[in-house]
Amino acid sequence: MSVLRKEVEAPPYRIVINAEREYRPGDADPSGFYCARVVITRLDGAPVYKNFVMYQIERGDAFRDPRRVLRDAEERAREAIANGFPDN
Repeated sequence: MSVLRKEVEAPPYRIVINAEREYRPGDADPSGFYCARVVITRLDGAPVYKNFVMYQIERGDAFRDPRRVLRDAEERAREAIANGFPDN
């Protein structure tokens, strides 16, 4: 598994985290930071929230360490699950 992708099973959910280099407008090179997006699905394929088969969490804070950004994204996903998938 790539350092920039992480999958976690948290029954009955699957958390998929995709991290990427952050680019700033006007810069040819990445900033050296990483940000991550999260997709939460159910292991059984049933809807996760209301009638949606996935719940997405847009990018969070940017970190220099890719492991830290993956850890932060997982924490945000687990918080969303614990809070019943709040509307944002």
